[in-house]
Amino acid sequence: MATDIFLLDTNILSESSKPRPHPIVSAWLRQQRRVAIPFAVILEVETGIADKHRSNPEKAEELRRWMDELLETDFEYPAATPEVARILGKMLCCRPLTHLWLVNERANKKKPGQDLFIAATSIVYDMPIATLNVRDFETVDRIFPLPGVYNPAKGTWAIPRLRCDNEDEMIETAPVMVA
Repeated sequence: MATDIFLLDTNILSESSKPRPHPIVSAWLRQQRRVAIPFAVILEVETGIADKHRSNPEKAEELRRWMDELLETDFEYPAATPEVARILGKMLCCRPLTHLWLVNERANKKKPGQDLFIAATSIVYDMPIATLNVRDFETVDRIFPLPGVYNPAKGTWAIPRLRCDNEDEMIETAPVMVA
């Protein structure tokens, strides 16, 4: 469905809010004609802003303005459709992926990440993911083939781009069993 459009992970989007963003990532973002921000990334950013408000209201307000300006741009916003929910539901019930969504109460991490939601969106819309942390997506790809995962800071494809020009070539999204 999507040609030459990357689905941004939260860490890529967050780079643009930093006082000194990663220069290679910033240059890569400027070169992109079109990028997409999934609902899951907006949720992670909004959660981060709300959390920051408790400890630093001024910084939270600065981030709020940044996010509001960002949402007024011409980014693509792929919808969280029933098809995305179906794939996400399968991922959430896949034991090898439990660590990606189950919160460990003893850990310091307060909230689960949204990598599975991002991955499901990537599959449905045939958009490769741009991220600075490829590890979790590599794990997902072993069971649910992703259409590509790219690290712009390194300029490398952790998971090569798979192109589906028509529905006959689409990869089945059912889990691939691995030993």
